[in-house]
This record gives sequence, C-alpha cells and structure tokens, in this order.
Amino acid sequence: MNAITRDEAALATRLLEDFARIGADLAGGFTRPAWGEAETACHAILAEAGAAQGLASHMDGVGNLWLAPPGLVGPAPATGSHLDSVPRGGNFDGAAGAVAGLLLAIRAARIGLPLRAVALRGEESPWFGGPYVGTRAGFGALDAAELAVERRGGGGSLAACIAAVGGDPALAGAGRPLPEFAAVTAFWELHIEQGPVLLDRDLPAAAVGAVRGHLRLPAARCIGEAGHSGVVPRHLRHDPAMALAELLNDLDTVWARQEQEGFDLVLTAGVMATEAGEATATRIPGEVAFALDIRSTDPLVLKNMERFLADRCREIGRRRGVEFQLGRAVRTAPIVLDATRTAAIADALPRPHTMPSGAGHDAAEFARHGVPAAMVFVRNRNGSHNPAEAMEVADLMAGVEALWGAIRAVEAA
Repeated sequence: MNAITRDEAALATRLLEDFARIGADLAGGFTRPAWGEAETACHAILAEAGAAQGLASHMDGVGNLWLAPPGLVGPAPATGSHLDSVPRGGNFDGAAGAVAGLLLAIRAARIGLPLRAVALRGEESPWFGGPYVGTRAGFGALDAAELAVERRGGGGSLAACIAAVGGDPALAGAGRPLPEFAAVTAFWELHIEQGPVLLDRDLPAAAVGAVRGHLRLPAARCIGEAGHSGVVPRHLRHDPAMALAELLNDLDTVWARQEQEGFDLVLTAGVMATEAGEATATRIPGEVAFALDIRSTDPLVLKNMERFLADRCREIGRRRGVEFQLGRAVRTAPIVLDATRTAAIADALPRPHTMPSGAGHDAAEFARHGVPAAMVFVRNRNGSHNPAEAMEVADLMAGVEALWGAIRAVEAA
C-alpha cells in the first residue's frame, strides 16, 4: 500500500468512525433518518473532508450533497451513494459508497479528470415508504402523494423535511431533473454486499452486472376449513397449511432446477401465519396468510415463475379443497447495468468476478432514468440492515481501486 493509499484508508476510517458516532442509536445499531439531523451532520463532515482536499461542495435543490473541483462545470460522471440508514441498522450500508465517492473525486481532481462525488438522501425505504427518494427527487420524479408522506418517527412530511434542510420540495415533483442530475453522464457506485457470496468465494470485491427485479405478493392467503386435529381424516381435510407447504416445496424444487440450468433466481416466503387468537396445536387452521418475494435478473424467469405459481395454486387448490388468493402483486423490472462499465470494473479486479444484486440501489435508479450506471460490491460480514455489518477498510480500498481503474479506462478514453 503506497503512501497515498494509506492516507486514503486513514481518511476513510476516520469518516466512517465519525458517521458511527453521529448515528449511534441508544437502542443499538445506527439510525440516520432521511433528511434528518444525523444524515445532515454526516453530509457536513463529508463536505469538510472534501474542502480539506480542495473540493468545493454544495447542496442541490432537494438536499443531496455534491463535491467537485472548483470550476468543474457541464456534463461529467458522478460517483457516490447514500448516507441515511435503516432504523437501528449498520454503519456501512450506503456510507461506504459515499466515502468511496469522496476518495475517487479527490483522485480525479489530482489528475484533472472530471468527476463529481455525491452523497444522496433517503435511499432506504422505511423513512417515507419507498426507496431511492433522494435520487428520484433529484430527477423531479416524485408525485404529490409521495411528498405528503410523513417520515417514520416524526419530523413532518417529505416536503417539509426537504424544506427544513433548505431545499425546495416543488423541484422534487417538477417532472424534470435538477441541473446536477441532468449533468451526470454516468454513475458509479460502491456498496457493501448485503449477502454472503463474497465471503463464501473469498473475494474482497466484485462487479455488479444487474439488479434483480421482483414479483412480490405481500398479502396472499390460502383458505381452507378449520377442524379438530384428531377427528378429520386426511381425505376429508381442507388444510391450508399443508396446501401451502406443498406449494412452497414445489417452488423450492423449481428454484433448484433453475439454478442448475444457470438461471438467476431467489425466492423467499417471508410471512406464514395461521389465524391469530385461534391457532392451537389441536386445530386444523381455516386460513393461512403468507407472503412471497421472487427475484431474478431475467424478466422471462419472473414471468415464467408467475405463471408456474398460478398453475400450481389452481392444481393444489383443486386437489386439496382449498382456495389460494394471491392478492395484489407488486412487480419491479430487473435493471441491467452498463455492460462496458461493468466489464471495466471486473477487469480492474485482481480476481475478476461479476454477480447480481438482490437489493435495489441508487445506481439502478440512475439506470432507470437512462444514465449509464455501474457498481462494485465489497465484502461485508453478517449481512446488512442490522448493527452487525462488518466491512474491512482494506476491502473498501479494493473496491475503490477497481472503480478507479474502470473510471480511468472508460471516462478518460
């Protein structure tokens, strides 16, 4: 590690420690509400660190922080991530990418490469009921109903929170991007991996090729007929619990087959509950509530899984004498990130590897608005959205090096 990289690692460590101190929650973990005091304080610390390295900073019209060399005007690529957290979450989700953005902007300024860093507001969905709020506001893509949503934990509506930091909530719903967002020619994001794949493969970092879309059924039900557990024989039962168990087993079998055939798929049954207040060990339940979350980078896989799910619900329901009511489906299309930039990140890694992201990120929202976007994941222990997130600064720097190599290869060409 050369002297400059050691200085960068020390700066990254200091910033992340400052963020942890500011966002520490007395109940455990770290809490930085979107457009809240802790998030704003972290923006100020990042701006101060940038100023010490010769970068100018300013807040855009909805509260996002931008850092760049003085005099940089016009179109240029940008890099960064968000500084809010989920309630009682970890310290590195988003913050690691905001720090990486600062380090990359400092490097770029030294060689005269146009590059802006950005610390985005409100990426996490718990605060206003939806994700990427700061990015979507920057694109002018929020509607009146979203601006009226009250922040979790208090603080007023989203519009009021934007105004409280000196922004103009009207710009968030103007239907056109702010000048800062209109000037972004490409977006590069570093983020901790929120799962165990890099740990399992002993890799410090990997390129991200796509962000999974999803088919989500948050309020599904299987309705049968309640009865005494000891007196109703199998052939006379209408048991929703057993029907759901069969459905989940079928879905798991298809999942395994899809993986064996090389298709991307993950599937979760996050809710399974019999009737509250009536469930006992001696009662056949009359109804089971459940939720499904099916994700893939391939829209055809999602379409086929939705068709398979409907077919199996009909067949199992007919045979077992129950009715599946899947409720309103929530669908999000997969986002394929920029192929050239993804390949450049992979090529810049000592051990090239590309993987999908199962969670959404600001980079995907930039891509959704037509801006070429690319991501690198860095290794992180113990998952994410919990206080036990554990990223090593050495892995952060490996991700920074990969982004730097890719940015120089693509943006300076």
